[in-house]
Amino acid sequence: MKLRLLFATILFSTINVFSQTNFVHGYLIKTNGTKVDCLIKNEDWKGSPATFIYKMDENGETNIGSLDNVMEFGADQSFKYVKATVTIDQSSDVVDNLTYERKPEMKEETIFLKTLVDGKASLYYTLKNNTPRYFYSKDGGEIEQLIFKRYLVTRTKMGNNERYKQQLATDLVCDELKEKTYADLQYKTNALVNFFIKYNDCENSESVVFNKNANKAQFNLSLRPGVTFSSFSLQRRGDAKVEFDGNTGIRIGLEAEYVAPFNNGKWSVFIEPTYRNYKAEEEVIYVDMMTFQRSTLVTANYNSIEMPLGVRHYMFLNKDAAFFVDVAILMDASILDSKITSSEEMSYELEVDADAALAFGVGFRYNNKYTIQARYHSSRQLTNYENISSAYNSFSIVAGYNFL
Repeated sequence: MKLRLLFATILFSTINVFSQTNFVHGYLIKTNGTKVDCLIKNEDWKGSPATFIYKMDENGETNIGSLDNVMEFGADQSFKYVKATVTIDQSSDVVDNLTYERKPEMKEETIFLKTLVDGKASLYYTLKNNTPRYFYSKDGGEIEQLIFKRYLVTRTKMGNNERYKQQLATDLVCDELKEKTYADLQYKTNALVNFFIKYNDCENSESVVFNKNANKAQFNLSLRPGVTFSSFSLQRRGDAKVEFDGNTGIRIGLEAEYVAPFNNGKWSVFIEPTYRNYKAEEEVIYVDMMTFQRSTLVTANYNSIEMPLGVRHYMFLNKDAAFFVDVAILMDASILDSKITSSEEMSYELEVDADAALAFGVGFRYNNKYTIQARYHSSRQLTNYENISSAYNSFSIVAGYNFL
């Protein structure tokens, strides 16, 4: 219990202190037109943030920027948001919620739009009802939504309102852009960004493309050796509990981690096949069928290939260093030569059949190469008998080296 309390305290203290996203050098423009250099907390917003956090220097107090006091904010070519009053389609793109109405359901809103391309023709983006909405402007003029809407033609057939193609073919005309270019244009970020770059090139206008440094999906493969501190207890109905001595064993794992390409690479999923071992013995006094007391030497030998499958969250200190916490479901992929044996035949001869458990970890990563982690495993049964209960508890210290 003390170990669990200590681990939980460390875990939540770490989250509280280090759960932050990097502040990056940027700027904001106030509603009065004043431009201010500052540090902005980059939260890799999925849609249009209502507010954002900034401070004037590393040691300064944090401030809140909002639609009430900021008309634009950004950081180099990483991101740029502009305040705009636009009409946005409110329609759902979820198949189950589609209607027979072909026209978009437009409503005026004032929001921060994410700039994707800046130039003679500019492209913007937001997320409305979990649906991407793209906007454009030409020569710094009014910002207008590019219309795309899915709708029902019949109960089993969908149609697409692709008015955005006509909008672009009418407003962004250039000799190098052929009719097929507009006809084949998809309502997707990469396709639209490339189109706007081509148009600006055709008009001899420079294109500033934002989000160049957006996170891409990343795959890590790490060797993870370590030590495991384990304890085990066993009790047969009617007998005293057998408390085995604590054991320090080796563990060696190979972790495959997929880092998601959103939220600044702060989330990942992982799987880590791991060999671990535990062996201990204890002298046990028991009563046989004739009510005589006997003693036997019970040996618990537990060797397995564990298969943790979990989710990890990174909390960055800077581009090279990050704390992380993770949680995983822990199952045995293979129980090797595991068994519980007794020097007295038939007294404690048991098969090992471990159930699932949870694993909670906290650690530190440096330079995306080296990690050190403490991981606590919840108690698990190692036997599956009606008259016998058991409890295996463990705590691991794990080092890691990412070689991919």
